[in-house]
Amino acid sequence: MLFSPTNANKVVLSSSSNLPVPILLLIIPVLSTLAGGLLAIRFRRSLALLIALGAGLLLGAAFLDLLPEAILLGEPTGFNPTNVLGVALISFLLCLALGNGLDALAARWESTAFSRRTIGRIGGTMLIFHSFRDGMAIGLAYAASHEAGYAVAAGIAAHDLGDGMNTVLLTSGGEHAQPADYAFLIADAVAPLLGGMATVWWTFSTKSSVILLAIAAGFFIQLATSDFLPEARRREGPRTAIMAAVFLGSAGIYVANLLIGHLH
Repeated sequence: MLFSPTNANKVVLSSSSNLPVPILLLIIPVLSTLAGGLLAIRFRRSLALLIALGAGLLLGAAFLDLLPEAILLGEPTGFNPTNVLGVALISFLLCLALGNGLDALAARWESTAFSRRTIGRIGGTMLIFHSFRDGMAIGLAYAASHEAGYAVAAGIAAHDLGDGMNTVLLTSGGEHAQPADYAFLIADAVAPLLGGMATVWWTFSTKSSVILLAIAAGFFIQLATSDFLPEARRREGPRTAIMAAVFLGSAGIYVANLLIGHLH
C-alpha cells in the first residue's frame, strides 16, 4: 500500500529511500484539477449533468477512497472500522444539521445563495485537504519506488479531474463563478504540489489522518445526497442521462483507484 503505519502516531515511507519527488510528477495533478474546474465553468449550460456527475464523484470518493483508506490506516492505531464509520456518521449528521440551519437562515434572509455558497466553500476546503493528501501519496509512493510513484500520479491525475470540477460546483453553488471560486480552484490545484513537496521532510499523523478522512467522507456523502442530487433533479434534463452521470462519476473514482492500487 502507499502508506506504512508503523506506530500510532506516524505514517512513514515504506522504504528507507528519501529521494526528492520530481516536480513534473506533481504538476500533472495540478493541471488535471485546473482542467476539471475549467470544464465545469465552460459547460455550465449542462449544469444538471455536471451536478449529477459531481454527486457520483463525491459518493465514489467517500465510499471507495476516503473510508477504505481511513479503515486501513486506523487498524494499527486502535480505530476499528466501527469507530471510523461512527465518525463518518457523526460528520454526516452534523453537516446535515448545519445545512438545515443555514437553509433556515437563508429562508429568513431570502437568500438561497448564502446557504449554497457557505456549505460549498466548506466542502471546497475539504477537497483542498484531500488534494494535499493526494500529493503526499505521490511523494510517499515515489520514495518507495519510482514505478509506484508514476502509477499513483496517473491515478490521482484522473481522480483530480473530478476534484477540480467538484470544487467549482461546490464553491459557486451552481451560479456564475466569482473570483473567490477561482481562488478555491487554484488552491485545490496547488495542494497536490505542496503535499508532495511536504513528504521530503514531514510525516503525517496517522490518528489525525483517520479522523479527518472519516469527517471528509461524511461531509461528502451529505453534500451528494442532500445538495447535489436534489439540485440535479430540480433542473431540467433527461432523467436517464442524469442517473447515468451519477453512475459515471462513481465509476470514474473506482477506475482511478484501480490505477492507484494496481499499476505498480
